[in-house]
Amino acid sequence: MYNIQNIVAKNIADYRKKHQLSLDKVSSATGVSKNMLSQIEKGHSNPTITTLWKIANGLHISLSQLTSLNNDEVDFIDESDIIPIIDDKVTIYPYFPYDDKKQFEMFKMAIEPNGKMDSAPHHAGSEEYIIVNEGILEMEIDSKIYTINHHQAFRFNSDVPHRYCNPGDITVVFTSTMYYQ
Repeated sequence: MYNIQNIVAKNIADYRKKHQLSLDKVSSATGVSKNMLSQIEKGHSNPTITTLWKIANGLHISLSQLTSLNNDEVDFIDESDIIPIIDDKVTIYPYFPYDDKKQFEMFKMAIEPNGKMDSAPHHAGSEEYIIVNEGILEMEIDSKIYTINHHQAFRFNSDVPHRYCNPGDITVVFTSTMYYQ
């Protein structure tokens, strides 16, 4: 297993170096303070899911590009090999990180009862595909509520603000595939 803080720290540092960006420019693009970015990049801070999404969206990269090791040889992934991203009642397991050639990423998300997660818009033209494996998921998109039951699938344009909610009394578990055009 790998320490998620160190992975995120390395990925941000590598991105800044590759694109010749200062912490000020990254802060401006992401809405995350320069001080917080510095702490994250040094591996001294464990950012929340919300902060990770802000950084990913601001840099126009996927969440898994930010949280996963670059490994082109991965063919089989066991959940025990993944360091989950945990924030309050939400846990994300990044199974397949973003690949420029394939333009998608895939992860499992678990939301405890009465849990929710707000998501800022993803890249323009992006789509999200969800399959609910357990429980009932409510999605709020443009002030409209959609209910996705166990063994149902849902697709939406994810370049708008959206919210994942678990209104039930059991943990909702679903698989999400993000497609970036």
